[in-house]
Amino acid sequence: MKALPFAAGLAAAVLCASPALADYDQNSIIVRVGAGWVDPDDDSNWLRLDGVPLEGSRVYVDTGSSATFTGTWIFADHWGVGLLAAVPFEHDLQVSGLPNPDGGRALGRVDLGDLKQLPSTLTLQWFPVCVESWVQPYVGLGINYTTFMSEDISLTADDYFATALGAAAPANLDMSSSWGLAGEMGVDVSLGRNSRWLINAAVWYLDLDSDAKIRFPTNRGFSDIKTEVDIDPWVYSIGLGYRF
Repeated sequence: MKALPFAAGLAAAVLCASPALADYDQNSIIVRVGAGWVDPDDDSNWLRLDGVPLEGSRVYVDTGSSATFTGTWIFADHWGVGLLAAVPFEHDLQVSGLPNPDGGRALGRVDLGDLKQLPSTLTLQWFPVCVESWVQPYVGLGINYTTFMSEDISLTADDYFATALGAAAPANLDMSSSWGLAGEMGVDVSLGRNSRWLINAAVWYLDLDSDAKIRFPTNRGFSDIKTEVDIDPWVYSIGLGYRF
């Protein structure tokens, strides 16, 4: 970590000595379109079936991909405000540790369903090199607001709930929205002398937690399965941009 300030200073000295190819000065606006991947560093609390913990159980969230849209407004030399938006990412869900309907050990991974999520993120960005450099690395810190939609329970899970837990109808899945901190690293590389077109690569880490609730009717009323899911994803994006 102690080497980072030195490396940043060295990069700034080298890049500022190169011919001017871009101007990231005050009031510049950069828009970018790319391909993105959300790779969850996921974990969850034990599931609770009608309030009773299921020891060793948890939820898994698979990687999702989609199109990303990012923008930066340079409000002062070296400083900008960045926004991450996207077409909603779709993720497959799995669950382990559910009671075995045949008795014995709890079940391994079972297909739970899928969902879509939109990780809107706002960051304060710092561009360490000179404003005229053709290579513009940056770091950012900010907040993330993730909303979930299209939460669907799989036929496999519905069959299990009916067989093992007495579900009388298909289950519903609800994931709560999440607020959390966000960190970001990225780089813009100009495509030529005085070109406004650029290539961008970026990565974000999001503090993303959600309360998950599965609910289904039974002959005795309703049953609930609840847990808190820590998704905490890395988000990667690579794409093309334009500087206004």
